[in-house]
Amino acid sequence: MKKNILILTGDNLGISNNQIEWKNIEILKYPVIINDREFRESDEYTAQYLIDRFKKENVSAHSQALVKGDMIEVIEANKDKYDAIIHVIMGSNISAATFQTAESVKKEYENIVPIINIDTKQVIAGVGTILLRLIEILKDTQDPNELCKTMDVIVKNTFSLLCLPDLNYLYRGGRIGRAKSLLGSVLKIIPVVGLFGDDWASGIVPIGKGRTPRTANKIIIEKIKQKMVKNKVETIKLITILDYEDNKSPALQDLENQIKAELRYEKLIHGYPRLVEAIHTGPGAWVASFALN
Repeated sequence: MKKNILILTGDNLGISNNQIEWKNIEILKYPVIINDREFRESDEYTAQYLIDRFKKENVSAHSQALVKGDMIEVIEANKDKYDAIIHVIMGSNISAATFQTAESVKKEYENIVPIINIDTKQVIAGVGTILLRLIEILKDTQDPNELCKTMDVIVKNTFSLLCLPDLNYLYRGGRIGRAKSLLGSVLKIIPVVGLFGDDWASGIVPIGKGRTPRTANKIIIEKIKQKMVKNKVETIKLITILDYEDNKSPALQDLENQIKAELRYEKLIHGYPRLVEAIHTGPGAWVASFALN
C-alpha cells in the first residue's frame, strides 16, 4: 500500500528546490556564522553573496549543526499527517552533531511517528544526489527494511570529488588540517579531494593535484572509472556537477565535456550552490558527485 511520506533534509544539497520532484519535503536551513553574525539561506544570502564577501573582505565564516528545535517544529506540525518521515542527513563523518541530534529526535518520536534517518556519508552535492536517488527508489518501494537496504547500497556507491583552488576555506570550516590547507596555495596547484561512500570513515581525503582545471578534471574522471571497475558498474545512475559562482565556468564546462566523452551515465544535472556550502569551497571551486547505482 502506498504510504504518505514526508522527506526532511538540510539545505546543504548542491541542488535547487526546483530540482527535487517530491512535493512533501521540508528543507531545514543550516545556521551560517559570518563574522559572528548568524545568517540563513535566502534570496539575499546566497552562495554568491558569501563568495563575493570572501573576495572583498577578510571574512571568517563557519556553519553550525541543524537546530534540534527546528527539527521538532517540523515533526510536530506533520506527525499526524504522514505515515513516516525520512530524514536525509549530511554525513555523520562530517557533522556528528547533526546526526546525533537527528537520532535523538527519532528516539523521542519512536511511539508517535516512524522516522528513518539516512546517513548519507556525504556533503554538498553528494547529499543532494542521494536525496534524488531516494526519491526514485520511493517510486518502487516504501517498505522500511527494503528501503534501508537499498539506500545503504546507494550510499556506499556515491562519491564526491571537489576541486578546491584554495584549501584554506576547507581548513577554516574545520574539515581538514592546517598542513593540507597550505598545499594548494604554496604550490600553485588545484588540489582534488574526495569523499567516498565506501570509505566514509576516512573523511575528506586527497586524491591528486592538477596544474590546470583540465588536468584536475582528468583526475576526477580516472577516479570514477576506477570506482566503476571496482563495483562492476558500466553506467552511472546520476551525476551532479556545479561550481560556486555561476555554473558557467570554463572548468565546469570542461568537466562536463570530459564526462560526456569518457563516461556512460543515465542522467547528468547542473546543481545549485547554497550559502552553507560556500563556506567550505570558497571562490573558484567546482564539484562532482556520482551515484553509481
